[in-house]
Amino acid sequence: MPKDKSATGARILVCMREEFLAHGYEKASLNRIADKVGITTAGLYKHYHGKEDMFAALVQDTIDALDALNADGMGQLAEDPSAYDPFREDWSRALVDFIFDHYDGAKLLICCSHGSRFESFEEDMIEQETKSNQQYAELLASCGRPVKQLTEMQWHLLSTEYIHLVFEIVRHDLTREEAYRHMAFVRALLYPGWREILGL
Repeated sequence: MPKDKSATGARILVCMREEFLAHGYEKASLNRIADKVGITTAGLYKHYHGKEDMFAALVQDTIDALDALNADGMGQLAEDPSAYDPFREDWSRALVDFIFDHYDGAKLLICCSHGSRFESFEEDMIEQETKSNQQYAELLASCGRPVKQLTEMQWHLLSTEYIHLVFEIVRHDLTREEAYRHMAFVRALLYPGWREILGL
């Protein structure tokens, strides 16, 4: 996030967040942002280098927090793969809470980033999820679990379905309680198959 703690800097943040959420990256207007703030468009460039810089300032905290969450999960997995259980209800509820703690950033990345350097965010998440799932399967196999052999495409399909379903929470503007119920449905829909594949 920007270091500018002034009242103008705070107002710019509010207005550009509103603009990107309402219009998306491609159709967002620096002129509209400047008008709402009460400064000139040139004045915006004293705070940000341009539209890309503005969007990055709004989503970087979310990306950093997500990277930290993933790193924590991989750390737990590496410590004891046989005890690691990503299928617990409390884990999926924690994921919902994470999304709501970073809701605007998630909404911007999933629904409003087309045309920016972040437009591949969901695909990048799917790729990361695929690698993590394969690593988990390899570790379980090394512990003697009867893990099924899947093709690269099959791993990709499983990860795509999961990531897409998780982010339906922001695509459809679910409330937190609706999101909890949604993830309970996702668990019921996907986890029996996942357990069979992973020999759990």
